Amino acid sequence: MSWAKLVIGRFVLFGLLAIDALLQIRHAPRYGVGGFNVAQLPGLDAIGPSRMIYELCELFNAYLFVLAACGVATRFVLPIATAIYAYLYFGSQLDSYQHHYLVSLILLLSCFIPWQRPDGAGPSTQIRSWALRLVLIQIAIMYLWAAVSKMNHAWIDGRTLGGQIGGPLRAMIDATIGIRRASSLVIGIELALAASVWNRRLWRAAAPLGLMLHLGILASGLEIGLFAWLMIGLYIFIIPDRIWVWLAGTGPVRLVRDLARVIASWFEDGPQWGVYAIALAAGLGLAALCRFDHALQVGFILTAAIVGVALVRGLRQPGLRRRVQLAWLGCIHVVALGTWLMVDRSSSVAEDYYRFLAGSARRFGTDQEAEHAYRKLVAIVPDDEPAHFHLAHALLARDATEEGLAELHEAERLAPSAARAYVEEARWLASHARKTEALAKAREAVAADPKDSEARDLLNSFKNGSTGKRASPTIDDDSE
Repeated sequence: MSWAKLVIGRFVLFGLLAIDALLQIRHAPRYGVGGFNVAQLPGLDAIGPSRMIYELCELFNAYLFVLAACGVATRFVLPIATAIYAYLYFGSQLDSYQHHYLVSLILLLSCFIPWQRPDGAGPSTQIRSWALRLVLIQIAIMYLWAAVSKMNHAWIDGRTLGGQIGGPLRAMIDATIGIRRASSLVIGIELALAASVWNRRLWRAAAPLGLMLHLGILASGLEIGLFAWLMIGLYIFIIPDRIWVWLAGTGPVRLVRDLARVIASWFEDGPQWGVYAIALAAGLGLAALCRFDHALQVGFILTAAIVGVALVRGLRQPGLRRRVQLAWLGCIHVVALGTWLMVDRSSSVAEDYYRFLAGSARRFGTDQEAEHAYRKLVAIVPDDEPAHFHLAHALLARDATEEGLAELHEAERLAPSAARAYVEEARWLASHARKTEALAKAREAVAADPKDSEARDLLNSFKNGSTGKRASPTIDDDSE
């Protein structure tokens, strides 16, 4: 296939995998909980990833995939990223997404694809790769098995598909071919793709058919992670070459080439270490702005690695081409850490991570970790009443009285019609011999929610002379 197709496919495929790695960080708190792990393969149970290891691995992989997307040291970067990806998937059955197994195989094959530009190669230069052919054959096997697995009455009569999709797409299917024919059509499309995605002569038919299938999956709402997007990205290798050769001469690609020339001009007279320093400082700043746990620490490690590469290569080989490569590496370093920040700020990953971590820590009695998670959650979602409530409980449990009461007051402000924060404060006041204040707060609890039985019982107990003491929060919901 053409070099233009290969380089565009590389950028899209590994760029999507970088984003996917960051999105997976929300699942990190599930790993290593209670010291229990069941691996996908025998013998790996004892070395499965913990929460911190899982998060660190995904941060490193996101960085490595950006480097691979930009063609930086793919012979070294991809084997490392592949090993990390396989370890996270095969190391624990908490990862039940079967497409991660497929991606592991594709990554293994991608280690043998010549992703870096050959000397003198232009957009139309043909690149041969047995490994890329095997990637397409692996995709064909996936389609074949997907079709075989659907050959049962529950799928063919439309029950399974009908229970999975709704909305405008379902209305369109019902108004045209019907759900039963649509189910049979899916099997037919998958069998056709199994026979055509690996055959260059049939790409003209396979490309629109496959893109239609995966765009339909996106429209149906059945998307799992970025799987449908990854499949669409892989179809770059199936769309005929001439489209990508033409695209290589258009604005966006030409803009990247012009930018590379400008960067190269900065280094014509020798290594400009000031430019490196700015790039490294910018990268660390981006890492510091990320709300992921340990993002700054990993950013320091990666920056140190880039400094080492710059020193060794810049001093040993001061030629113009080497200097340009180092300049490009510095820019990609900023882009990679900027990808962390982009995904963090444009998604709920950090919020989900700390919410799951806080709930897990609370259930397993790790108060210090729960307090840390709730502090982070309050910083990310300042209007989240459950976060303030549970943070207050953790603070009061370790006698951080002033801050704990302030968090309870904030929870009361955010949910004035909920009684639990008032109840919690009333109990704390009563346990510290502040009975008059406790009684007043119990009355506020009843006023906030007259139907709350706990608030009413607490108020009655105070009137009867009891302290109303209770050890745990009013509500213990995993979603909080």
